Amino acid sequence: MARPDRVGVRDTGMRDKILDACAHIMLTEGYAAATSRRVAEQAGVQRALVYYYFPTMGELYLAVLHRGTEASLEAQRAALTAEKPLHALWDMTVDPRGVGLLTEFMALGNHREEIRAELAAGAEKFREAQVAALTFILRGERGERGDAALPPDVVSVLIAAVGRLIVLESAMGITTGHANTMELVRELLDDHELPRVESNAEV
Repeated sequence: MARPDRVGVRDTGMRDKILDACAHIMLTEGYAAATSRRVAEQAGVQRALVYYYFPTMGELYLAVLHRGTEASLEAQRAALTAEKPLHALWDMTVDPRGVGLLTEFMALGNHREEIRAELAAGAEKFREAQVAALTFILRGERGERGDAALPPDVVSVLIAAVGRLIVLESAMGITTGHANTMELVRELLDDHELPRVESNAEV
C-alpha cells in the first residue's frame, strides 16, 4: 500500500473515502457496526490507514457528523431559494437518507458527550438559518383558509417533527395516516408559499 509522502500531508480523496465508508456503515448497519476494522474493509484500505487519518474513532465520527451538517446546511440553502421553498424544505426533511443517519448519531450521542454537543450545535445552526429564511417567506401572509401567519420557529419545528416521524415510522413499516398527513401538509404549504414573481411583471 502506498503511503502519503510525509506526515501532515494527507490525501483529501482518501479521507473522503473513509468518511463515506463510515457513513455508509452507520446508515445501513447501525453506528455500533462502524468499527475501525469494518470501516477499513468498506473503504478497501488497511486498518492502519484509517487511524492515520483519524487517530481515534471519536474523531472519525465527529468528522462524518460535521461533514453531514455542512451538507445539510448547503441543501437547506438551496431548498430555501427554490421556486417553492416550503415544499423544497419539506421534501428535504422527509428524505430517509438524512433522517436515518441523524438517528444513528442521536443514538451514538447517548454514549459520547462530544457527539451530543456537536449534534446540538449543528442543529441550532441549522434551525437558526431556517427560521431566518422562514421569517421572510411567511411575513404577514394569511393562508387561503384565513388563518393568521404562522410563527416561523413553530413552522420549523412542525416540519421537522412531522417529517422525521413519518420517515421513522415508514422505516418500521408503519404507514397508517401518512398519506392523508402528507396531503394536508402540502395543502398548507401551498397556502403559505410566496406568490410567484413573473419575470415580465410591470414595475
